[in-house]
Amino acid sequence: MSDSWQLSISEGKQLDDFKELSDATLVKIKSFGIKSKSVIKSFRRSCRLLETFLKENNLNFSAENAEQWLSGFMILKKGTRSHRDLYLSHRRAMLLLLDMQNNQLSEWKVYPLKTAERPATEHYRNLLEQYKQYLLQENMSEATITFSLRVVSMFFCYLESINIVHLSMLTAKNVSDFWVNDALSSRKPTGLQAYAYKLKKFFIFLEENGFISQENLHLAIPKVFAKQVSIVTTISKDAEQKLVSNDKLSTPLGKRDQAIILLALRLGVRRSDIVGLKFKNIDWQNDSISFIQRKTKIPVTLPLLTDVGNALMDYILNSRMNSEADEIFLRGHAPYKAIQPASASKVPLKYLSEFDSDDCPEKGLHILRRTAATRLFENNVSSSIISASLGHSDPDSADVYISTDSKKMRKCALSLFGIKCSREELQ
Repeated sequence: MSDSWQLSISEGKQLDDFKELSDATLVKIKSFGIKSKSVIKSFRRSCRLLETFLKENNLNFSAENAEQWLSGFMILKKGTRSHRDLYLSHRRAMLLLLDMQNNQLSEWKVYPLKTAERPATEHYRNLLEQYKQYLLQENMSEATITFSLRVVSMFFCYLESINIVHLSMLTAKNVSDFWVNDALSSRKPTGLQAYAYKLKKFFIFLEENGFISQENLHLAIPKVFAKQVSIVTTISKDAEQKLVSNDKLSTPLGKRDQAIILLALRLGVRRSDIVGLKFKNIDWQNDSISFIQRKTKIPVTLPLLTDVGNALMDYILNSRMNSEADEIFLRGHAPYKAIQPASASKVPLKYLSEFDSDDCPEKGLHILRRTAATRLFENNVSSSIISASLGHSDPDSADVYISTDSKKMRKCALSLFGIKCSREELQ
C-alpha cells in the first residue's frame, strides 16, 4: 500500500468526519426553529470554505485548526459593514461546529466578540462576587450591576499589572495613578466621572465591611474631571416624517420595528424599557402605558398615543410569532424569545442609515428619545413635565434639551450695543 494512497484514505476520513459534523450541526440548528434561508446559506458557505481549508492542509477539525482558518478572514473584521458581517458569519459557524463537537449546542447561541475583562487573582474574584451579591441585595438594576462590576474588574486588572495581588498592599497613590493609565486614556470626562462614582461606591463598601484596613482610600478617587458640554443631536422633522412612513415598516418584521421606533420617537422610552415591555404594562381601555424603569427604578405612566397604539396592535395581532414570552417584542428568528437590548439598538440602523448626517447625526435608538424630548420643548411643555415623561430621577435633567430649540435660543442672544468694532466689515 503506497504512502500517497494511505494519505488519501486519511484525508477522506477527516473530511467524512467533518462532513458528518457539519450535517449534524445543521440539523441541530434547524431543530431550534431556524428557518432563515440566509442564515442556513451562510452556515453552509462557511462549512464549504472550512472543509476546503482542512483538505488542502491535511488537518482534522479542531479548535486550533478552526482558529487558524478563521485568522485568514481577520482583514474582513476591520472592513466595511458587509465585510464585517461576513467575518462574523464565518466565526459563528466555527463556534457552532465546535459546540456541536463538544456536545454543548443545546440552543441557538449568540457569540459576543468582546468578553468582560476579569482579574486572574482569586482574592479579587471573591471580592467581585461578594460585591455583586451586595448590589443584588440593594436592588440595583442589571445594567448598573454590570457596569459597576466592569469598572471594579478593570481596577483589579490594573492592580495585577503593577503586581499588587491583594488589597492589603494598596496605597492611595495606586488609586490615584489608576486614572492616568492607558486603559482610560480614550475615555471622555463624563465617562471618567461615571467610573469614579462606581469605584468610590465600591471602596466605601470595602471600608464599611472591613475588607481593607486602610482608612478613607475612597478619598484618593478624583472628584472633578474636565467638564465637557455636548451638543444635543436630534433627527430633522423631514427625516422624522420619512422614517415613520418608510415602506420597509410594512413588512412582518417591519411592523415590530415600527412599534419600537415609535415608542422611542413619540414617547421617549429607553431601550431597556422597550425590550422589557410586557402585555400587562399596556392599559388599552385607558390608553396608557405603565412600567417601572429598569435604569432608575422609577415608575412612569405615559399616554398611549394613537399612532403608537396602532403600531403595537398591528404587530401583536398580525406579525408577532406565537411565544410563551411575556415580553411584547420578540427577536426575528426562532426560538422566539424576547429581543435583547443589543438587537433592539440595531433596529433603527437600517432605516436611519438612509439619511445624511445633517438630517440624522446619529443612527441609534437614543437619538429618537432625544428627538421626543425636543418636540415637547418646541410645544412649550415645561421641563419638569418632560423630565417626568422621560423618567429622569433629576427634574433638572431635561434642561439640556433647551439648547435644541433654536427659536427660543435666539431670544437669549446678547445685544452688541455699545461694543465698538475696530474692523470696518463688522460695523
